[in-house]
Amino acid sequence: MSAVVVGDESAVSSQGVLVTLVPGPDRRSTPKPYQFRIVYRSSSREIGCVMTWLVLGGRQPYLVTLECTSTGHTRWHCTCTDAVYRGEDRPDYRCKHIRGLTACLPAE
Repeated sequence: MSAVVVGDESAVSSQGVLVTLVPGPDRRSTPKPYQFRIVYRSSSREIGCVMTWLVLGGRQPYLVTLECTSTGHTRWHCTCTDAVYRGEDRPDYRCKHIRGLTACLPAE
């Protein structure tokens, strides 16, 4: 999966943008460019929200958030219907928005 990053990711106030192909909203899931725009980034890695991205390219905009838990682990959240309903029964479930974003991020 290839991605294009636009913007300066080193500054907290930056508006970094990542564009990558994600299965689209149509019935055939035709790959479509989705835009992930950083809208929030914590200056420290404390418990709570670490980063939030605005996702554009599908039927409607969504938010993807990376949370740092009290145990020091990270957990992904997305506001899309798929993540909300499937994530209730499977906390480790990752929707296409989270999979598309994490595929382009460096491994920790």
